Amino acid sequence: MSSIFTQIIKRKLPSKIFYETDEIIVIEDKNPKAKIHLLIIPKIETKNFYVTPLKTLNLLNETVKVIAGLLNLENRFKILINNGFGQEVDHLHYHFLSDYGADKLKFINE
Repeated sequence: MSSIFTQIIKRKLPSKIFYETDEIIVIEDKNPKAKIHLLIIPKIETKNFYVTPLKTLNLLNETVKVIAGLLNLENRFKILINNGFGQEVDHLHYHFLSDYGADKLKFINE
């Protein structure tokens, strides 16, 4: 069975999408831990940080910079990556969290 993220990527499950490219999707976390809590997810199925190709990790890191720029949060955010420990979905993803800039948060599918 595909992960919940794969189902979101394939549009089989709904989600609020903040940003998307051919390789990455950025969605709102359903259980936010901050005013802004986005999930940065590679579209390839990859279980965790350790097994993910370097090219994909670089895309994730570049996307962090893009999201921070779009929200004017270059110095006011936190990135969290769970690798097995604390990981609820078996599909690598970054948590982008901030208590600033929520007024700039606009979803492309709303």
